[in-house]
Amino acid sequence: MPDADLLTLLRDCYLPAGRNIVDARLVRCATLTPDADAPGATIPGVPTRYLAHIEMYAPTRDETANAQLLAVIENRLLGVEAISRVQITLLPALFPIL
Repeated sequence: MPDADLLTLLRDCYLPAGRNIVDARLVRCATLTPDADAPGATIPGVPTRYLAHIEMYAPTRDETANAQLLAVIENRLLGVEAISRVQITLLPALFPIL
């Protein structure tokens, strides 16, 4: 699964204002690395599962709204069989849009 597919998945995560987080330029970095701790990772023939690393800017200074957005992102990515874990680093809001 290439990193470009991860950005495509993140385009399904929307802000209350109606824009997705990729088009709103909140995602600073999104990468996938093989997850050596995923269930079945040491069994030959089991497909590789990935750890999704995401760095993004907080869309607002409202901690509750940010927590809800992070939950949406995590739920979206964990719905993909190839992704076993999600790690999101939330950077301070530079220009809050909400």
